[in-house]
Amino acid sequence: MKYIGKEFNRVDGIIKADGTHKYPSDMYDKDTLILGVKRAEAAHAKIISIDLEKAKAVPGITAIFTAKDIPGTNRYGIVHKDQEILVESKVRCIGDPICLIAGESKQAVEQAIKEIVIEYELLEVIRNPFEGLKENAEKVHEGGNLLHHIELSKGNIEKAFDEADILIQNKYSVPFQDHMPLETEAGFGRIDKDGKLAIWAGTQTIYRDIAEISYALNIPKENIRVSAPFFGGGFGRKDGITIQLLIALAVIKLRKPVRIFLERSESINSSYHRHAAYMEYKTAVRKDGIILGCDAKIYFDKGAYASLGAEVLNLAVEHFAGPYKIENTHVEGFAVYTNNPIGGAFRGFGVPQVNFAFESQMDIAAEKLKISPLYIRKKNVVKQWDTSCIGHTFIYSTGLKECLEALENTELYKNKDKYLKIDKMHKARGLGIAASYQGGGLGVNIPDFAQGKIELCEDGSLIAYGGISDMGQGNTTAYVQIVAEYFNMNKNKVRYTTPDSKYTLDSGPASASRTTYIYGKALEGAAKILKDKMLSTAAFVLNEDKENLTINNEEISGKTWSMSFSDIYNYMSKEDRTAICYVDNPIAADKHEIGHGLPHIIYSYAAHMALVEVDTLTGKVDLIKYITATDCGKVINPQSLKGQIQGGAAQGIGYALYEGLKLKDSKVLNNKMSTYIIPSIMDVPEIETLHVETYEATGAFGMKGVGEISIDAPAPAISNAIYNASGYRCYSLPITAEKIIIRDSSSF
Repeated sequence: MKYIGKEFNRVDGIIKADGTHKYPSDMYDKDTLILGVKRAEAAHAKIISIDLEKAKAVPGITAIFTAKDIPGTNRYGIVHKDQEILVESKVRCIGDPICLIAGESKQAVEQAIKEIVIEYELLEVIRNPFEGLKENAEKVHEGGNLLHHIELSKGNIEKAFDEADILIQNKYSVPFQDHMPLETEAGFGRIDKDGKLAIWAGTQTIYRDIAEISYALNIPKENIRVSAPFFGGGFGRKDGITIQLLIALAVIKLRKPVRIFLERSESINSSYHRHAAYMEYKTAVRKDGIILGCDAKIYFDKGAYASLGAEVLNLAVEHFAGPYKIENTHVEGFAVYTNNPIGGAFRGFGVPQVNFAFESQMDIAAEKLKISPLYIRKKNVVKQWDTSCIGHTFIYSTGLKECLEALENTELYKNKDKYLKIDKMHKARGLGIAASYQGGGLGVNIPDFAQGKIELCEDGSLIAYGGISDMGQGNTTAYVQIVAEYFNMNKNKVRYTTPDSKYTLDSGPASASRTTYIYGKALEGAAKILKDKMLSTAAFVLNEDKENLTINNEEISGKTWSMSFSDIYNYMSKEDRTAICYVDNPIAADKHEIGHGLPHIIYSYAAHMALVEVDTLTGKVDLIKYITATDCGKVINPQSLKGQIQGGAAQGIGYALYEGLKLKDSKVLNNKMSTYIIPSIMDVPEIETLHVETYEATGAFGMKGVGEISIDAPAPAISNAIYNASGYRCYSLPITAEKIIIRDSSSF
């Protein structure tokens, strides 16, 4: 092929590198007002009074809004609408928005925020799920503290325990992880020329935003325009409302342009995070290495609001026992409200938490049986037509066995004794392996579709209209490749628009490893339709059989004559120059009605290997080498794929060794980049990326999603490597030098 599978320059590369692209935080008009938010300083309290007098008197302040000024329901949430634009009477976490301030300068707004006086009646603070589940616990929400409970079984777990040669029983815990996108929540809004509310924001789903704005502020959907230019990272942080409703409220009240850009500490205090989790595992293993059964209890700290907590828990439950063939399982999951920061969507969507636990169990089993960690995984690896740990059948491409074999054939693994040998004082090296799989798409019972749209232009170029955000992952480049490939044309003659509800169609969120998979498939369908229309037109004009025509370099040629794309444009009606294709994501036939979005049917697979060096005197861990092997179907763009894998692995390295919100009475203590530690370039080694190409018949050109799979395996791979080096098994993340030195084996 001409473009598919080849290196292809990013279509957004130049405009980002030379600074001409405007990110949401760069956008404003003349006389644009600055927005700021007075946020709750108590974790759980009733609001007794709000005094705005001194704040209103600050020079440069245009308006201050409270919940009383909101015309609609003042409620939002992707599934459970339990959040308020501005809190009416009760705050549930530090950072809850209480007042919205609009002013002429940032300084004026910041001063007004300081001058607002709020009186509280403090309530009991719920600090973790176990406190929340107590019978007499203070209720975070009126309905109680249990947001979601799910329980699933397969086979006979008690029989598995009776027949097992060894039982492995452990507890694991992981903290809240922050997304740390380079650009925090930001946006700009105004009344457009046609009188509509128009918002430009860093958002992963423009049409969901429109629905949320309409519901919360009582504005007809047709009067709302939302646009998502390229923005500086999301990773799930912007998969839902962040600042859009604040912008919308100010614009409809003031009829003036406004902008907002959160400082880092405000962003961390008020936004979503990867759920903290507490997990109890019991695994039954036969002496030949076969996993007979697994039982687990999983407690997710939901924080103060639902967000996508139930759905994240469901995905964790679906993946709780890894990508292995296990005949007997039982799993029970709880998502519990607390007064901690909000748990929400984050790359991996619940899988990194449970994968840390189960892949640790796998290594413990291998050691007890005196077999290699690679062998036990190959022995139990899931294959096509096997059933998952919750009972549904894998009917599509399944390449984990090949991923494990790819690691086995690396120079590092073949010569591991050489790499593990070290003569430095107080230093020891270890090798760790972990496998993972990741369901792509939104799953059963959730609308999961895309609408591809392509238009032929007068100059013979094509426009691909994108309805799915590109937050840096590079999906727009893949879309251009797909269109250019189908029309066998110069890639520079294919243009792409970022999502804008004025021009583009609803295609769902940029999440769940679905962006290139489903929109690429929709775009592939639209390309086929438009190509057929153009060939039919050329066949009529050239008096040729359509089957005899060829397309090359923006021309359609017959035996004698040819027509350029721009010529064909003149012979086509306005309607025929545009093609639209609607596609649905495949869904599993084995439905679990108890679990919203569960199960999935298209999966990506990976196996990771980490070589670490541990200073046994100080506990410091250095990551020496890291290798990934990934089954993502057909590779569309090797460069983009490499970036996705390395970026996800780097985030997973942070999860393993450095990251986690530090909380005291539900207050975040490390809410700055100087105190919330993420890996720097000095902490991440060169990451070798191996691509195991299977063919996924349901995806464009045989591809499937890869956005999340790379973050699931780093934490257990590194943890297993640390144990291999030092003999220390850590049951909680992050694995810090302090834990290694004191041999801290606690989890919860």
